Amino acid sequence: MSNRKFLILIAIIVVVVIGFVVFSPTTPAPPQLGINHTSQGGTHIQEGAKHPAYNSDPPSSGWHYNDASAPTQWGVYTQELPPEIFLHNEEHGGVIITYSPKLLPADQLKKLQVLFAPPYSDKNFTPSKAIVMPRAADTHMLELASWTVTYNMDSYNQQTLENFYLQHVSHSPEPTGGPTNTPINEASQ
Repeated sequence: MSNRKFLILIAIIVVVVIGFVVFSPTTPAPPQLGINHTSQGGTHIQEGAKHPAYNSDPPSSGWHYNDASAPTQWGVYTQELPPEIFLHNEEHGGVIITYSPKLLPADQLKKLQVLFAPPYSDKNFTPSKAIVMPRAADTHMLELASWTVTYNMDSYNQQTLENFYLQHVSHSPEPTGGPTNTPINEASQ
């Protein structure tokens, strides 16, 4: 084979490889989940202090405590936390997953708890900055919040929960710091 034919063959191979890389189908990223809300800032207030109403439900920014109770430890809770506590966790990049005790069936609650507390049910998903808790005001089965973003779910979907968490964790004014990343599982205690 002559040098010219060899160089033409190499050029064709290079063009085919580049074309394959550029035009090969890729898996699209999941759509961005959530409704964005205007930030109400992160003003620290004393426990019990009055403040204006939050502009999202669940709250996704605004007035919150900065004391021994807030931010609180990440994990699964069986009792509702006030927004002035969990908002400080959101300010540190956390994702809050609340559920309606009236709307979420017990078997799905168990799935939710083991998805967000060790030992995790999905070995590829180990959330370190999440709070799961009941919330009486929820009108949807699940209501999710991170700093300035909320998302409502009327059915349990593990992939959607994981996608929301991964899209929004640590997207906040103070993504580092906050409580220890060792999650608790109050639901098993």
